[in-house]
Amino acid sequence: MTREKEFIKTAYMSEGLRLTILGCFRYSLGRRTYMPSHTVSVIKQHPDIFTAQDWQRFIEEIDECKDLGDKCDVDTWNELKEYAKRLKVMKKVLNKKGKQK
Repeated sequence: MTREKEFIKTAYMSEGLRLTILGCFRYSLGRRTYMPSHTVSVIKQHPDIFTAQDWQRFIEEIDECKDLGDKCDVDTWNELKEYAKRLKVMKKVLNKKGKQK
């Protein structure tokens, strides 16, 4: 009986995933397909790989986009924006606590 080796997540792999998702995010802005909801779902599944600056970038790019798509897409992007605001604040608090130690 053989068992597949467990896939070990490395910092390099996390960075690659982070950059891929950031590209997917930019591609999905303004699309009127399944991609906005799929992208937001993937972002929310991996919140730990994004920095506070990434969360700020999500907020800014959503705000700056002239056409986010149909109403369902606008709702999806606004949902991500609110999520990003909460996580950005949490990451800043955690960073401050880490520096105090």
